[in-house]
This record gives sequence, C-alpha cells and structure tokens, in this order.
Amino acid sequence: MEVMKTVLECIGSWIVAYFVSGIVHEGGHVVAGLAQGWKFELLVVGPLKLYWGENGKLRLGIEKNILLWCGIGGAAPTEQSEANLKKFARTLLAGPLASILFGMLCGISLFWGVTVFRAMMTFIPIGMGFFCLNPKTKTGILYSDGGRFLRIMKGGKTAEEEKAVFEAGFLEKMNPNGRYDEQGIQAMTSSDDVAFQFLGHYYAWLNAKKDQNEEEMKLRRGNMEQIKKDVPKAVTDMCVMED
Repeated sequence: MEVMKTVLECIGSWIVAYFVSGIVHEGGHVVAGLAQGWKFELLVVGPLKLYWGENGKLRLGIEKNILLWCGIGGAAPTEQSEANLKKFARTLLAGPLASILFGMLCGISLFWGVTVFRAMMTFIPIGMGFFCLNPKTKTGILYSDGGRFLRIMKGGKTAEEEKAVFEAGFLEKMNPNGRYDEQGIQAMTSSDDVAFQFLGHYYAWLNAKKDQNEEEMKLRRGNMEQIKKDVPKAVTDMCVMED
C-alpha cells in the first residue's frame, strides 16, 4: 500500500510539474512577444490550447494534433519590419530562460524540506529549459529554441533560412493570399536540412497554385515526394496541398 501511494504521488507530481512547467515555458515566449508589441496568437500545453476564436474572442479548447502537445507559445508581429527577426530571436530565448528561472525559484522551497512534488517543480522546469537551449536538439517542427536563436545570430545561410520560415509564417497570418518571397524560398530549398527544403518547395507550390502554373505545381510536388520520407511528420502534416 505504501509503495502504491509513493508511485501515485510521483506520477501525480510529475504530471502537475510538467504541465505547470509547460505553461511557464510557453508563457515566456508569449510574454516576450507581447512586451515587444506583438499580438498573442496561440498557447498549447498538453491537450489544452488558448486561441482566438472566429468571433475574435479568446477561447480555451482541445488541441487535436498530438504532435503539438509538447507545447507551443507564440505572439506574432502586427506589421512587417526588419526588426522582427531580432525580436523573434529574443522571444525564442524567453521560454527556456523563464523555465530555468522558475525552477530555481521553486528550488528555494527545498530548504524547507525535500518532497517529491517540490523536487519535481524544481528540476523539471530547469531540465526543460536546458533541453530547449541545446542547439543540437530538435523539438516540434524545427530546431530547439536555442538552436534557432544561434542560427539567427550566426548570420549568413542559417539566418536566411530562419528568416525565410519566419516571414512565410507571418505572411500566412497577415495575408493568406499573398505571394511567398522567392528569395526566401530559394534559401529554404537550398538548405542542408530536408525540413527546410520541404517547406521551401511547399511555399513554391502555393505560389504556383496562385499562378495556376500546373507544370510548376507538379515539379514542386515531385520534389516534396522525393524527400518526404526523411522529413518530420510534424512538417509534412502542416503542408496541406489541395489542387
């Protein structure tokens, strides 16, 4: 009986600590964006999501895509600006730093006695923060927060790739009928990373569709099919193609 009680305590503490840590982490991204004048877009932690409904009001709902349960928190620019990429870099760091700071603050409670719950609330957010700062880690769709930050700060090819993906996402939100930047598409399709290549061909396919260029659409679809097996499912699922 005592063993079962301990097991349930550990499981319950882990679930609560992970959920709270996720809110803190993703909330860090959101708050950083809002502090720079951006608009709240989405917050997903586990199966729960906070988003804008069709009536323009914030709604709490269930996220059906299990691949997104690892967490998403974001705010988006309200206008196009050269400063947006640097602002985005700062929002990337805000999540892991919020996690580490929160875990350290929770760690103070350990001085009053070590319990399973206090330990979980200390080490899970800290672990989450350092995991997401690891530049070699991939979480969700692309690189980790730390990886994307370094790719932007490094400049050159990797920064152009991140800029292209960021601006494509911005265009989807602000003007779904707009054209994707050809230079950005070239930056993605020439990437060494197949996920970026796949996205580049997808945005090129969307441009071709707007132009009613069936030959170009067929070419881009073929390029995507060739590399699809090596692309994360989270990426392929977001690239919906309807002729």
